[in-house]
Amino acid sequence: MESEKQKNFFERDMPFLEKFLLPPDDYEIFKFGGNSLKDEEHGIRIMLQYFSAYFTEKQLKENMERYNLQTMFELVKKYFVKEFSYSGTAIELTNSYQNTINSYIYNDMENPVFIHIDELFESTVSSFLLAMLKWSKDFDDLNIYGNCFRYVLFLMNDVCIFGEMQGENANKVLLETVDKDIQILQLAEDCYWTIVVFSLAHEIAHAYLASIGKKYSDRHPEKEEYDADMIAYHIVLKIIMEEQEKDVVLKDYTYMAPMMYMDFFDLYYYTDRVLYKTVFYDWQHPTPIKRKNRLFAIVNKSDYDFETVDGNHLYGGFLDVYDEYRDQLLLKMERGKLDGILRIEERECIKGEKNDTERSR
Repeated sequence: MESEKQKNFFERDMPFLEKFLLPPDDYEIFKFGGNSLKDEEHGIRIMLQYFSAYFTEKQLKENMERYNLQTMFELVKKYFVKEFSYSGTAIELTNSYQNTINSYIYNDMENPVFIHIDELFESTVSSFLLAMLKWSKDFDDLNIYGNCFRYVLFLMNDVCIFGEMQGENANKVLLETVDKDIQILQLAEDCYWTIVVFSLAHEIAHAYLASIGKKYSDRHPEKEEYDADMIAYHIVLKIIMEEQEKDVVLKDYTYMAPMMYMDFFDLYYYTDRVLYKTVFYDWQHPTPIKRKNRLFAIVNKSDYDFETVDGNHLYGGFLDVYDEYRDQLLLKMERGKLDGILRIEERECIKGEKNDTERSR
């Protein structure tokens, strides 16, 4: 009888193996691997359960037509032509569930370049923003405070560290916590799309830098990440400034959303360090805080002119609960209140698998 692992392999990977009839290489695994857990019709039904006073099914479907990954991808590519004379028309977009909260670009200089935005990235970042912004708004409500802390901890531990997609029960808990708060729903959605644009632009920036022959020293590979961030944030800010009257738009008050995205990763690494003594290290990627500080330097340039007051206020409230989460996590861990959620053996297995992979490179 086949094991569950074998079953998952054949369900997920055999379609593209049959397509090529060859042993898979890295390109095929990354581009065609994974599966899809999306069910847009089910998602609409769930949203109507909690927000039917504000939306109709038709409005939700129209919103999905205006705001989706492919639309944002095309918008970002348009701005690369406009700002850098780089078309990138051959770059493709993939979007499946590959158990990662990261976006990435695959560019081996031989196969068509593609950018991957994981379904786990989509669900996790949007849920994180909902929980954090609701927590910030209703900080003095002890019930909301507790629910939001627990949900962010769940996202950091079960989802980010172990790569598990949130189930329907988890989504139900989050929506009940938001409790028909249309303001928070809209704030989170607007910030989410700004983060998506930043992520897409960051990955395309890597392809652009390669196309112009930009070289980086092996001693300072992190400089490429800083350059990609700079280009991506420039694209975000230009879209905010120039697309205000069009159907697809990034709101000016979301200009700090890329900083929230860096804080998201910082909380992920911090949680891993507190719970499992895992220290973040990636010789190619600087820490999220260093990347965030570079972003602040960019937005302060005189090239960008738009209203920042609401964005500053929104980010200030976000930082309050960012600090609160860090303090409470450490305090509860020291008091043994998180022992029940620890998955130490599983975490050690993941570390071992990662070390084996790195040694084989």
